[in-house]
Order: sequence, then C-alpha cells, then structure tokens
Amino acid sequence: MKTHPYSRWPLLLTIFVAATCTEAPAQSTGVSAGFTPNSDQTLLTSAPAPTNSLWASRGCVDDARGKWFRDAKFGAFIQFGLCSELGGYYHGQGPYDPAEQIMGLGDRHMVIPWKTYETEVGGAFNPTNFDAPKWVSLIKRAGQKYVIVTTKHHDGFCMFRTATTHYNVMEATPFARDVIKELADECRRQGIIFCPYYSIGDWTAADVMDPKFTSYHDYMFAQLKELMTQYGDIPLVWFDNFWYVNQQWTTDQPHARELYDLLRSLNPNVLVNDRCGRGASSTDGDYATPENQLKGSRQSRYFEVVMTDTDDDNWGWVKGATNYRSAAVLIRNLIDSTSKGGNFVLNVGPTASGDFPPEHVALIDAIGAWMDVNGVAIYGTSPAPEVELPAAADVVCYATKKDQHIFLHVVKWPAGQGKLAVKIRRPNFVKAALLDAKLTGFACENAEADGITTLKFQRPDQIDPYATVIQLDFKAD
Repeated sequence: MKTHPYSRWPLLLTIFVAATCTEAPAQSTGVSAGFTPNSDQTLLTSAPAPTNSLWASRGCVDDARGKWFRDAKFGAFIQFGLCSELGGYYHGQGPYDPAEQIMGLGDRHMVIPWKTYETEVGGAFNPTNFDAPKWVSLIKRAGQKYVIVTTKHHDGFCMFRTATTHYNVMEATPFARDVIKELADECRRQGIIFCPYYSIGDWTAADVMDPKFTSYHDYMFAQLKELMTQYGDIPLVWFDNFWYVNQQWTTDQPHARELYDLLRSLNPNVLVNDRCGRGASSTDGDYATPENQLKGSRQSRYFEVVMTDTDDDNWGWVKGATNYRSAAVLIRNLIDSTSKGGNFVLNVGPTASGDFPPEHVALIDAIGAWMDVNGVAIYGTSPAPEVELPAAADVVCYATKKDQHIFLHVVKWPAGQGKLAVKIRRPNFVKAALLDAKLTGFACENAEADGITTLKFQRPDQIDPYATVIQLDFKAD
C-alpha cells in the first residue's frame, strides 16, 4: 500500500478492519493517514451529546431504511468543482496529485491562495458542455443506481445556491448555474437516487462565510439544512472529514452524533456514512467507506467501496491521464464487493468543459453491457456463505444469492480440461443455466448427499470476457 506525501480524503483512514474480520492485501492504493487534531485544541463550538439521540439506531445491515442502498449495489461518484477547471495543473506546473486538492496540498501548504483561487480559477470556470440529462443518462447506462456528487469539497467552494457565502457557483463563476439543483432534478426524472457529498473539513470557511455566522458549526449546519431541504428528498449524505483548519471541528463521537442527529431530524430515513465521525475503523454513522481498497472477507458491517476510475489517487480530472482502470478490473471489483456484503461506487472526474472523459464513457459502455445481461446476479443480492468455492489459485469465482437462486460469477476457469467444482450446503437443487444465453457449450453434473449439493461445470465453449455468471435454482426450503 502506498502512502502518498499529500494526505488523501479520509481522516484517520488506514485500512478498515471490521471487528470480526481480517483484511487481505490491498489490490489498489490511495488509502493514507490524515491529520489528527491535537487533543488540546479548543473548538469553535462544543458538542454535548443530544438528549434524544438517534445514534443508537444507526446501521443499515437489515433495516428498512437501508434496503434501497443494499439493493442498489452499484453507484457513481462525481468529483466536480473549481479544481476541474485546472485538471491537475497550475501555471504550467503539475500534475498535482491529487488533482482535486490542488488549492491546498499537504498540511494546507497552499498551492493557490484562496482569493486567487476564487478570482482566477472561479472566474474562468464555465463548463458549457455540462448537461445534467446527459450525465445522468450515462450513469444509468452503466447500471449505476445512485450517484454521490460533490456539493462542497475541501476547498470550501459550494457548487449549489447558498445564502451562507458568496463563494459559490452562482455568484463566483461566469457559469452561474446551480449544478446540484440540475443534477438532483434530473436524477429524479430518470430514476437515479441523488446523494450529496459534503466535506466537513473546509480550508476557506473562516475567510468566506457570511459575517452573520460566528462559528463554523453554525455555518456548516446552515449549509447542510439547505441541502437537506431545498433539493428534494435526500436519502443519503456522504461526509468527508479531511483535516480541519482554524480549529473548526474535531473527529469524535459527540460531534459525529450531533451531525448524525441533525440529518436524521431533517429526514428520519437518511443514511449517513462513517466519515461523519472517526471514519474507517469506527462504528460511526450507518456504514463504512473503504477508499480504493477491496475488503478481504465477508463483512459484519455494511460497507461501500469507493474507487477512482484511474489507477491512482486522483478523484478530480487530470489532463492527459492515460492510466484508466480496465473494465475487467472494475467489473471484478463490483462482483467482489457484492459477494462480501457491500456496494461498489465508481468515480468520474468531469473535464473543465463539463464532459465525462471519453475513457470513462468507454468504461461505462463495457460495464453497462455486462450489467444488462448479468445485473440480476448483482442487484438485490446478498453473500452466499453456504457456497464452498474452489481454493485453487488458477480459479477465480464468487457467489451471490437472492431468493431461491445462487449465482456463481466465474472470472477465471480451471486450466485445460479441468472442471469447476463447488459444494453448496443446501439441498433440492433444480437446474443450472448461464445468464448469457448467447454463450454455448455449457454442461453441469450434480450430486446430493446429506443436504449438500455438489456441482461440476465444464468450461463452456464460449465464456464472457469479464465474468461468466451461472444461475443455480433450488426448491424452496
């Protein structure tokens, strides 16, 4: 695992380890330790534990509040803001990594002073190709069921209309359109669930917040109330808790509870991620958000893997990037996350002109085509621990289930004439079939004894280039 010299998103985000799980080696990089506020810092506001806290009801493993989220499985992340205007470069220097933090990298060693950032970068920000219907259509084409969009990143710039500061897309750019409003409305028209991202850490708040606010606490809460009440139903808020400046906030459970209770008071059904508080290794919020990091085993706590579309730590667009992940890797990561009891979210950093990079669109086309055929084995499924998968190194196979169906996702078949063999602690097997009817030469042998079904599959004459999915049907128990 690489630790980048410039701290990435999460505060205290190393590798998430569930209390009862162990972690496998990382397949990707980008998870690093962040800045921890000193214990003797004085906060702008105290956060006493709420009297009637909803904190005790957090979680989304099996509750009705989180059902849509568990069923969705595949989401999109959009990193879009003033940083998109620069594409990782400033005055000929770059690329700065990560691109979305180009304003202030490291321990806020400023690359661009905030006033220059506002006037020079904000003054040029005019993504005339931004087209909410097109963006949402592309997300839908990929098979992604929900989208998380940056409403305010660490630079403190608001991509929505707000009464809290002039430092927003409506007042500080020639574009002067409420990006968040347009996306939220279009998502509802096309049946995609809209979820705002909000960075708790804010590098410019002390300089830009309206004088009526005497604390960052009040400023942040006013912005969250705007997002929760002016953009339709908000079923999920995705916090990021990067390093804090000007002693504005701290990462502890009382503050996490206060944030959590605020959102649940505005929408009792909203889901809140773990970065409302201590993040990765905590039980704060409703679910965990490992970043660019697959889980090593089935998890006891619900999780959502968030991943860049490039093989690095850049969430914002980088001019000239050529290191995009392959569709094969991303489809396997989606299957992996689903089979271990979580979701998978793929990021895109739109360009300065407001377009999805063509490389990302190509990924969408490939992933979407696979999901069109095999989505039934992803959406609404859960892990299938009753399936004993092959342990051989030359075989890669995952299992999911729904109702009376078990799905085997075969990424790599046994070499030569070897057969794929699985044991399932379940009787009353009925039949097996490939989800993709265009694939030919499929055959299955089955035997049952002592409530265990043993199946053997010969590699079909044709296989899916990403993952061949076998549907197994059983009689109701």
